[in-house]
Parts: sequence; structure tokens; C-alpha cells
Amino acid sequence: MRTKNTNWNYLIKHWVFTLLLGPFISQILMYITILHPNKIVGLLEVYPIAIIFSIVFSIPTYIIYAFIYYYFSNKILTVLFTKTILISLAVIGIFATLKIIGGTISLDIAISYSIASIITGLFFKLNFKDENDL
Repeated sequence: MRTKNTNWNYLIKHWVFTLLLGPFISQILMYITILHPNKIVGLLEVYPIAIIFSIVFSIPTYIIYAFIYYYFSNKILTVLFTKTILISLAVIGIFATLKIIGGTISLDIAISYSIASIITGLFFKLNFKDENDL
């Protein structure tokens, strides 16, 4: 039986960069969709708060993500399939969390964080290392 030493770099990078990029994409979408820019709150004013709330609300999704990630690390699957499942799980978690929270701009926020998740998930390299390769 081959044992695996799971490399958690992809999960951490995907999570952190999704949280960092999401508010920027949200602001870009709001500038594009809202005709009156004076109604938009400045990103610098809300960015620290957005990061804190993003971390707190994303923890349940990324706990499930971590279990699936660990499960996939012990299987022989293609990188494309694994990334598709992991990114889809993150996007479903984003929409489910924001559906539970609700609010008038929750759809805009869910779309922006989903775009950030897809971009970062595709950008980073997924690598499950064998102990034998170390």
C-alpha cells in the first residue's frame, strides 16, 4: 500500500487568494453595473471588514473542502477532474453561505467571490506528493 503525504499548498492558496481577490472583483462589478458611482462604498473603507467576514463565513465550506481534498489526495484521479470538483465545491459553498446570510447584494457578492475562486483555482498548480517522491 502506498501512503501519501498530502501537500496542502493548493488548498491554502486557493482559499487565501479567493478571499483577497473577491472584494476587488465585487467593486469592479459594482462600478460596471451601478450607474451612480457615488452610491458605492470605497473598497479601502470596507476591505479589512470584508476580509474578516470572508474568513469567518468561508470556514465551514473550506472544512468540507479540506476533507474532499484529502480524500482526492489518496486517489489516482486526473488533475482536471480534481480541480473541477474542488472549484465547484467552493463555488457551491459560496452561494450556499450567501443564500443563508441573505441581503440585497448577496448575489453580487456570490458572483464576485465565485469568479475569484474560479480564477485562483485554475491558476494554481494542484500537486499531491507521494512520500516516496520526497
